[in-house]
Amino acid sequence: MALCIENDQLETVQRILSLHFEGLEVWAFGARVTGVDLTPETELELVVLTQSPISFEDMVAVEKAFVESGLPFRVDVMDWVKLPETMQKQIKKEHDVVQAAAEE
Repeated sequence: MALCIENDQLETVQRILSLHFEGLEVWAFGARVTGVDLTPETELELVVLTQSPISFEDMVAVEKAFVESGLPFRVDVMDWVKLPETMQKQIKKEHDVVQAAAEE
């Protein structure tokens, strides 16, 4: 699947993710991956794959960075371990890797 955003927008998203979630895998899902019901204002839904919950402060900081980024759409960042299993299963079926995990 291809992520439905411009290359410069993807670079902005990846730059912010690397600053806030260095080494963690991040997936995009939802309309910007499937292309269903997509409009220019459709939000970009991201999930950070973690083993333990992301701190409230870290989530606020990354959300603030996206708000201030100038992207023409909202970016919604979620924490994998806080999602219900049914949602995790759906995301696993249809996602696009935006940031790969660091090699160990």
